[in-house]
Amino acid sequence: SGSSRPWLLSPSAAARESKRFTLQEWLENKDRRALMDMWLTINTPTPYEFVLGGALQNYTVENVVNNVSTKNDKSVYYGEVSAYATFMGLTLEHVNNYAEGFNDTTGIFNLRVFGNTVQGSHLTLHYGLRTRTASNGSYRLNQPFPAVTLQLYMMKYFGIQANYRSFSNINESFYGDTSANEVTYGAFIEYGALRLFGDVYQERQSSKLNGVQTDLNRDGARVGLKFYF
Repeated sequence: SGSSRPWLLSPSAAARESKRFTLQEWLENKDRRALMDMWLTINTPTPYEFVLGGALQNYTVENVVNNVSTKNDKSVYYGEVSAYATFMGLTLEHVNNYAEGFNDTTGIFNLRVFGNTVQGSHLTLHYGLRTRTASNGSYRLNQPFPAVTLQLYMMKYFGIQANYRSFSNINESFYGDTSANEVTYGAFIEYGALRLFGDVYQERQSSKLNGVQTDLNRDGARVGLKFYF
């Protein structure tokens, strides 16, 4: 006979043979599944992301009191650390502004509404609290704020980003009724986990105490590094 099937193997017996469970096949499949699970573990992105960053900020501060203006150039250091789990995260920022005699400590809750990673194109909403404390203890501003960040990769290793913060109106004994907002926008280049960025920085603070209007305008640039891991 030209058939490759043994003459004793009927069609029904062949069907049963094709469905037969054997220990040998189970062991082979077990090894294959273990290799697939290991591949998935290695190649599936972790849901946890961490960011560590620092920058040098050079700016001009304009102090306007009842329409009389004075300007000074300043330099300060800025640092931040962020931790994300999937689309939610927390950020801690600190600025030691020895040039103007205050410290900023900021805590932020982050909610990413578009994009699947912090190191990718995304739109993120924030809510935070900035505490600005004078080095001599003369004032303490606790300023809650909503914020939004838009980040777009224009090419694989180059992108642009912008952040806007609107600080809630507060009343404080040193400054009086105070409101403020902050805008940063700029570009970055990346290589692996390292990002070099440059941002334009603008902060506006308006205060009124005992009929005296005081405006503080800070305009400058922020250049720094971020590490993603």
